[in-house]
Amino acid sequence: MIESWIDELAKVWQMNDGGFGNVRSYLLIGKAEFPASIDPKDLATQPIALTIPGSLAPEYSTGGPLFGIWSGVTEFHVAPDIDRGRLPALLPWYGRILRAAVGHLKLNNTVELFMIEKREDAITGPLALQYGDEQLHWGFLVHWTVKERLEDQLTVSA
Repeated sequence: MIESWIDELAKVWQMNDGGFGNVRSYLLIGKAEFPASIDPKDLATQPIALTIPGSLAPEYSTGGPLFGIWSGVTEFHVAPDIDRGRLPALLPWYGRILRAAVGHLKLNNTVELFMIEKREDAITGPLALQYGDEQLHWGFLVHWTVKERLEDQLTVSA
């Protein structure tokens, strides 16, 4: 189930961004350190990634494979404000995010498949984000899907 791989997904985003600093991606299970709010001043030296599960669509049948198809979003909080002068420095984030995702398709062999969703707004940004009561700041939204086998964790019966 999700508790066996969600921290591996969060670790995917712990990358060096090439300019703003190393991304701090909060874990949800191992350290349970998810923040209640973000201080935009901290974004001047360290971008933040918040991975938030959104839904589970189980796929099962008697005698067939049992899968959990999870969807969620990761919020990248990148710049401390919405100064349009920062836009050129934000453009490489599309590639950074995509490279990180395609380099971890199995989430350290904890799932069948991890991928950025195939949709028009799969990676959206730069856009003004706010998490908590802080001021608006530049960031990106990444919509992802995880497919995991559940046979060892659940039993289907008629």
